[in-house]
Amino acid sequence: KFTNEPPQGIRASLKRTYGDISQDTLDYSNHTAWPTMLYAAAFLHTVVQERRKFGPLGWNIPYEFNRADFNASTQFIMNHLDDLDPKRGISWQTVCFMLGEVQYGGRVTDDFDKRLLNTFTTVWFSENIFNPGFKFYEGYPVPECRNIEEYNDFINNMPLQDIPEVFGLHSNADISYQINTAKGILDQILNVQPKEGGNVAKGELREAVVGKIAEDML
Repeated sequence: KFTNEPPQGIRASLKRTYGDISQDTLDYSNHTAWPTMLYAAAFLHTVVQERRKFGPLGWNIPYEFNRADFNASTQFIMNHLDDLDPKRGISWQTVCFMLGEVQYGGRVTDDFDKRLLNTFTTVWFSENIFNPGFKFYEGYPVPECRNIEEYNDFINNMPLQDIPEVFGLHSNADISYQINTAKGILDQILNVQPKEGGNVAKGELREAVVGKIAEDML
């Protein structure tokens, strides 16, 4: 079984997200809000995925947010900016509804999880995001970049370790996460220990059979 797991940490996750974004995508719209809103959508995508590692502290129900949610969100933002009435400007209420209730919110079934998601979208998707001093959290500002290389450089300079407060969690949330991670690793180690039977004369060891299959695959 092969799975494509999202990388852990905001820096790694944003790096992967922007690894799939081309310069053409960045230059898609002439609207000055587009690069900033794209980055905000990427940051939201990262946070909703990262909160999963905290278990029930992150989300009451673990949701399978994936790349398709992000692509649908960015496509909606593109369409919204294309159809924009210059006099009326961006309809933030529409943007928040589409992201919090439809694109990501469509997966969310718990009332408190929905409330949390709507809080993220309401705070991060407003005119405030264009203010020079705006930060998602201390140390996580909106970059003023013009091309993909500059975005990659900015992301590479982000903190390696993320504190739980970035995700809106108490600092103690990290303790629970570390304990669960350590327990999970130890459980895996115990599971892959050789399970040798008492009477080996009947045939090959289980490990030998697995070894042959692995060699054959290679």
